[in-house]
Amino acid sequence: MSLSLGDLLRLARFTVTSPREGARALMAMGLPMEARWIALVLTAVGAALVTFIGLTLLPQDVRNLIGDDLPSPLFSAGLQVGLLAVSAGLIYRIGVWRGGRGSFPDAVLLVAWLQFILLCLEVIQLVAQLILPPFADLLGVVGIVLFFWLLTHFVAELHGFTSTVAVLGGILLTLFGMAFVLAAILMPFLGG
Repeated sequence: MSLSLGDLLRLARFTVTSPREGARALMAMGLPMEARWIALVLTAVGAALVTFIGLTLLPQDVRNLIGDDLPSPLFSAGLQVGLLAVSAGLIYRIGVWRGGRGSFPDAVLLVAWLQFILLCLEVIQLVAQLILPPFADLLGVVGIVLFFWLLTHFVAELHGFTSTVAVLGGILLTLFGMAFVLAAILMPFLGG
């Protein structure tokens, strides 16, 4: 199966307006596992590059606040691949634990697809940063809302859950729990 960039963008637009149907259509394609991992890696690399470009285009005074030590795109991409893989694993495991019927390969595919859609928004935000900076800030807020909107519907569709409110609650509890565990792990290193 061969998809052009135009096909991907049309499916992305459809997914934003009808996330469960978009997720269902994507999972029905039956892509091999290798293609799913490649998609995950490529979207992570793309996001790392767009973020790096965006940081380098910031005004000098803002970059001074951040510091000159911008992480390399390669390091950022590697970190992002790891985070996306862990996310797919958590989406699969927690969903099955809660009675879902999803599969890990589909979780990888949906995480990669979510990252692709957010990458498209990041590119638009990067262009807006150059042309109309206040609009870029608004797109950042839209990105956060879009992330939770799509993730909630993707998890619900993956596992066959009917209540998106319950799924969103589970996502928020998981994020809170992960933040708590991460803070507990890092606390000794931060001197707290």
